[in-house]
Amino acid sequence: MRSILCPADHSPTSDCRVETALALARATNGHVSLQIAAPIAQIASWEPFGGAAISAAAIMQARDADDALAAGLEARLASQDVPFNVAVANYGRIEALASESRLADVIVMSIADPALEETALIVRCPVLAVPGSRPFSDFAAPIVAAWDGSAQAANALRAALPLLRLASAVHVVTVREKQSDFPPTDALCYLSRHGIHAELHDLAPAGTISQTIAATARGLGAGLIVMGIYGHSRLRELLLGGVSRDLLKNSEVPLLLAH
Repeated sequence: MRSILCPADHSPTSDCRVETALALARATNGHVSLQIAAPIAQIASWEPFGGAAISAAAIMQARDADDALAAGLEARLASQDVPFNVAVANYGRIEALASESRLADVIVMSIADPALEETALIVRCPVLAVPGSRPFSDFAAPIVAAWDGSAQAANALRAALPLLRLASAVHVVTVREKQSDFPPTDALCYLSRHGIHAELHDLAPAGTISQTIAATARGLGAGLIVMGIYGHSRLRELLLGGVSRDLLKNSEVPLLLAH
C-alpha cells in the first residue's frame, strides 16, 4: 500500500485521517496524496423561486479557506519523513476520490464521514476507515478478517495482504448463518500461500453477526477488522447489508473495506 489517498478538509476528524495516512506510509514506504475537494456547488445558495445563486464573495472566501488549508498541510508535512503532495479538486468529494483512486492502493477515510459508504461502494481500491478519536498506527496489532465466502469478503482479504503481513496475528472469523460454497478453510489456504498463518474462529452468533464480530475483535485485541461491503450506489437507492451498516455505524476499531 504505497500509493495512499487521503481526503483533507476543515472537519474535526481530518487530522486523524492525515496522521493515519502518514503512519501507513511510514510502515509501507509509501506516498501520501492529500486531496481537498472544493466544488462550487457546495457554496451555492438556493433562491426561494428556484435556481442557485453563487456570490463572488462566497466563492472567494471558500477558495481562500481551501488555499489556507493546503498551505497549512504543506507546511505541516514538510518536516515529516514521508513523501506527499497536496491537491485541490474543483468537483464533488466522492467524484474527486473516485477519479484519483484509479491509481491508489488505499483511501484513508473517517468512519463518521457521510461520504464513506458510497465511496467504498464505487471505488476499486480498499478504504481504510478510522474512528475519529485517534489515528490508526499500530500495524503490528492482531487483525480480524470477517469471512462469509462472498466475493466481497475475498476482495477485502486480497486487498488487506500488505497489512496482514505486518500484523502479529491474523484471525479469520466466520459466524455460522448459512452454508457457503467457499468455506473459511479456503481463506486460510489462500493466506498460507502468501506466507500468512491465520487462526480460524468458526462462531455461533452471539447477538447479531456484527455484534459477534465486534466482540470477537475486542476479545482478540484486534487493531483492524477486514470486511467486504455490500450494496449499490446511493444514487441507485443505496442499501448496505445489515452487517456492513452496523459495523460502519458502531465500530470502535478501524475497518478495511472492499466491495
